[in-house]
Amino acid sequence: MYQKIFPSPLIYSLALSSMGGSPIGCHKVGLILRAMGFENSTRIYLAAGELFGGDRFMKPFRALFPHLANHNTMGLSADELAEGTRGMLGSAVDYMVCLLSDIFLPTYDGPSNFANNVMGHRLYYGFRTIIQPDRKALAPIFIKREKGQTADFEESVRRVMYNREFGGPHKRIPPESFYVNSWPECFCQMNPKNTADKCPPENVVENLNSRLQSEEGMRSSNMTDG
Repeated sequence: MYQKIFPSPLIYSLALSSMGGSPIGCHKVGLILRAMGFENSTRIYLAAGELFGGDRFMKPFRALFPHLANHNTMGLSADELAEGTRGMLGSAVDYMVCLLSDIFLPTYDGPSNFANNVMGHRLYYGFRTIIQPDRKALAPIFIKREKGQTADFEESVRRVMYNREFGGPHKRIPPESFYVNSWPECFCQMNPKNTADKCPPENVVENLNSRLQSEEGMRSSNMTDG
C-alpha cells in the first residue's frame, strides 16, 4: 500500500507544518509516519518556529527521523532572516518549500492561514500529495498506546491514515474552507459538459497572440476603410 500511494522509492523532501495552537506533538507525528512506512532516511523540513519546546521535545522525533531541516539551515544567516522584510523571509522560505515538496503534512487542522493556503495552492498545482492526520480518529489509538496497549498500534494508525484523500480531488464539505479546497469551481476540465469549464489548450499563448494579431489587423483595415 505504501508503494501505491507513494510510488517514488525515496521521498526526499517531506514538508511538515506545525502552525496553530494545538498541533499534534512532534513525537506522535514521527510515530504516524513510521507506521505509514516512512524510513529514517526520509528528509523532513519543519516549517515552524519555536513551537516544540526546544531540543528536549525534538529528541524523540529526531531519533526517528534524523534528517531534519528548517529555514535556519537553508544557508540563510540569522541577520538575513531577521532583516528580510521584518522577518518574513523565513516564512516565505517555509511556504515555498511546503508548496513544492513531495508531501505536505499539516499537524494542525484548525484555522491556520499558512497551512490552509499551502493546501489549497498544492491542490491547484496538480493535486500534490497532502497527508492530513485525523486527530479525532487517532486520539483513542494513542491513548491505548500510552496505557501500554501497543500490539496493533501501527495497523490501527494505517487504517485511519489510509482512509484520507491524500490531496486528490474531492468535493468540499463544510467546514472545509474554499481556500483549502477550491475544486471543482476553480479547476478546468478536459471533457466538460459546459464549454466554459474546458481546459485551455497547451499552446494557449500562441492562440492568444494569433487572435491579438488578427484583431489588430481588423482594426487597421477598418481605419484604412474609414
